Amino acid sequence: MKILLKLAIALVFIASACKTSSRNTPQSGSVVLQSDDGVTEKFWRLIELNGNAIELDASVSHTPHIILKKEDNRVNGHGSCNTLTGSYEIDLSANRIRFSQLVSTMIACLNMEVEAGLTRALEMADNYTLSADGKFLSLNRARMAPLARFEVEYLR
Repeated sequence: MKILLKLAIALVFIASACKTSSRNTPQSGSVVLQSDDGVTEKFWRLIELNGNAIELDASVSHTPHIILKKEDNRVNGHGSCNTLTGSYEIDLSANRIRFSQLVSTMIACLNMEVEAGLTRALEMADNYTLSADGKFLSLNRARMAPLARFEVEYLR
C-alpha cells in the first residue's frame, strides 16, 4: 500500500511539472519563428561614421558592430574595445528608431574615436534607412547625412 501511495504522489509531481502553460509566451529554450523585418537579429558591422570610412588598426580588439535583438528590444554590440548594451524602440512602418539607456564597459583603450563616435551616433539617431538589397543600414538624424553606416555580416 505504501508503494502505491508513493507512486501516486510521484505521478502527481511529474504530471504537474509537465503541465503545459495556456499562455502564448515562449518557454525558455524554445525558438519562436518570426518574420524577417530586415533590421533585427542581424550582425551589423560598422563601416562608416559621419561620412568617414572606418579604418581599424592593430589596437582594435573587436569589430565595431550592433545587433538589435527582438526579445525585449535590446541592442547589444561592441564599440571596438568595450561592449555596449541598451534599449531601442523601432517603428518599422515609418523607419523610426530611438536608442536609450545605453551603457558600456569602461576598459581604457588606446584609440577611443570609433567607440565614442558609435555611441554618439546611437544617442542621436532618430530614423534609419535600409538599402534595397538589405545589406546596408544607415542611422540618421532628421534629414542630415547618415551618422553611421553598417553592413550586414552573416555568420560563417
